[in-house]
Amino acid sequence: MHQTHLGEEIRRLRLLAGLTLRGLAADLGISAAHLSDIEHNRRRPSENLLRRITHELRDVGATFESLERLATGIDPEAREWVTSTPGARAVLRRVVESGLDPEDLLRTLERIIARKRKGKSRKAASRGGD
Repeated sequence: MHQTHLGEEIRRLRLLAGLTLRGLAADLGISAAHLSDIEHNRRRPSENLLRRITHELRDVGATFESLERLATGIDPEAREWVTSTPGARAVLRRVVESGLDPEDLLRTLERIIARKRKGKSRKAASRGGD
């Protein structure tokens, strides 16, 4: 399955809207070179610029949430959890520092959760037998 990158999606939406690179760049108040760098994934737009791009391309289906997900790889709910949950940033920082593959970490976490559930169900069963 081909993963769409933010720049490719912005370009697709721009073309769908019938806008030229220079035209959209002018509407956004940025240079055509800046927009070209974004479309070729050489540069990431700020959140403010991403919101402006979304606004300009809204008629062809652009949503901030979908473009933000492509930009960050994080859905808005996960982003909210990270910013509002004490310790979440430290956990993510430690994951990055570990150099481990996130998929391996997820599998390990699933095993830990399964063991914990199994332990709870054994305790509940032993209490029920008293």
